Amino acid sequence: MQTEPPQHARPKLVRTSTHKVRTGCIACKKRRIKCDEAKPHCDNCLKSRGHCEGYVVTPATRKPRGPGQLCWDSRQVTRAAPPTTQLQLNTDPLDFRDATAMAYFQEFVDLVQGPWIAMAFNGNLWKVTLPQLARSNSTLRCAAMGIGALCMWHRQSKYGTLRASLAPSLPGAGGDAHYFHAVACYCHSLRLQSRKTSIQDAVCLSVLLLTFETLRGNRMAALDHVNHGLALLLALLTDEDAHRHVATLAPNPKSLLRAVADVFTPLAMQARSILRGRIGHCLPLPNFTEGLRAKKQTMESFMALVSKLPRSSADIDRIPAAFNNLDEFEAYWITVQHRQTTIGPIMLEIIQTSGVLGSNDDDDINSFWLDLFKNPRINEFCENTNKLMQALDSAFLPLFNRIIMSDAESQEYMRAIHLRLQYLGVYIFENTPQYLDIDMIHSRTSLFREYVSLADMAICAAKRESENPAHQLSLQCDLSWRLFTVAFFCRDPLVREEALWKLKDYPGYDGLWNTHSLYILALRNRYVERVNVAEGTPMEQWHRLWRREYVFEDGGDRILFRYLDKDGLTGEWQLVEEATQSQGNSEGVHWKRQPLRGSGRPLMADLISS
Repeated sequence: MQTEPPQHARPKLVRTSTHKVRTGCIACKKRRIKCDEAKPHCDNCLKSRGHCEGYVVTPATRKPRGPGQLCWDSRQVTRAAPPTTQLQLNTDPLDFRDATAMAYFQEFVDLVQGPWIAMAFNGNLWKVTLPQLARSNSTLRCAAMGIGALCMWHRQSKYGTLRASLAPSLPGAGGDAHYFHAVACYCHSLRLQSRKTSIQDAVCLSVLLLTFETLRGNRMAALDHVNHGLALLLALLTDEDAHRHVATLAPNPKSLLRAVADVFTPLAMQARSILRGRIGHCLPLPNFTEGLRAKKQTMESFMALVSKLPRSSADIDRIPAAFNNLDEFEAYWITVQHRQTTIGPIMLEIIQTSGVLGSNDDDDINSFWLDLFKNPRINEFCENTNKLMQALDSAFLPLFNRIIMSDAESQEYMRAIHLRLQYLGVYIFENTPQYLDIDMIHSRTSLFREYVSLADMAICAAKRESENPAHQLSLQCDLSWRLFTVAFFCRDPLVREEALWKLKDYPGYDGLWNTHSLYILALRNRYVERVNVAEGTPMEQWHRLWRREYVFEDGGDRILFRYLDKDGLTGEWQLVEEATQSQGNSEGVHWKRQPLRGSGRPLMADLISS
């Protein structure tokens, strides 16, 4: 055993009298060296030791405009401070095995305070509920530390963006050690969960493990967690004794259940187009799909069940002339957004009764699209939605413009941009009748352009706010998907090109979407557009584009694409099917023609029936 040398053997050091600084990081204080006090981690420690133990958080003696306190009460999880404040948890060292574990947990907290996750809905789920529960629960805390270790690995990696990162294959020294510590924490959280039955652990762990696998780019495993998370939600909403289990979830269980459902339900819709294997040979979400069949439910009826969970009580029939703040707008926007779920069952009924799912006749398929776009029920719903959206727009724009002209570094600035993007996402992309007529879609060009411009502002602001690639993660933002939709449907070539290049440089992960695959498909669509515009009237060209279909296989790494192409020998427009792998350099992608599966039946027949 080594012992310290006798005190008298040390040379006596003399220091000049200076003002003593007590705000350095934990490690520099222990080592009694000068700390550069960089936040959130000291650069001296990062350079010399690879990690920093962080800073001691001292409780405030008065109630300043600072970090909010987290608290449970009998009604809801809430904060005692304004929503713009940042969360800091006073970590008890007894709950962590060492300073590294504490640093990992703080990295997790920093992530959920980041510009992407926290800007979507359920800010309190990410900012308050999950950190608070993880702080006091060993199973969830271990999963949170795994996420934090991944964040530290990303921050110290050489890749610069989340999409460019590659996981190390072998344990090594330096920053890669954090990656393998993350995997160890992940596995340990699963072991802890298997030792006890807890609905709260199962529900919250489903979100944390989904976050972990998405953060390390493992879409196959992320699909598995979406599958199990949705199956759990289905059971909690439909089982005979579900109320007994739900009651143990939290003091206000349905509020937490709604927040978790709002994470998983958008991913469920993504998973319809992102398959674990090949189309026709695998169910998109097997456990969830079997559960739906056993309960005689559909995806759309499940969404309707989720929409009945308690939400904002704002009366959308009484939208004010002007909103005073973003919280007020968001209360109304949540109500309008979830009203949109009622259109799903209507469209599914129309599709299933049309007979189009079993047809490969071009005339039948074209007639189906015309009937769908002209359907009276859909048109009535969309007309009512447009009235609501226009009332929201009039009340929101003065507030939005005021915020945009203020401090670009503020969280309110980022939040306003994201809320505007969400609004435009519904107003532009979920108005089915607009796709009937080429003139109608042309009239939306200014809105498409605004969406691309705001997306660029959001991406730039996020990069400016955090240099950690891990903070480019989103499970609910859906930004890359909307950019792809602009590149696919907008009729202005310049706006399509701008959206295409935004996709090429998109830095992060966006739910289950492989953003590189979205870019490759949008790039192929550029060729389709160029061939299509060479013949026919604008309306004939638009009708040919209706036949485009795609699906992402092998977890998003393989793309299947259908479209009408002109046969060079016969001069006829024929439906063709191509596939490609999306790994590697996008410039070297090779699309391979293959026979039409299902004798040319619409691909949506397989996706909806499964």
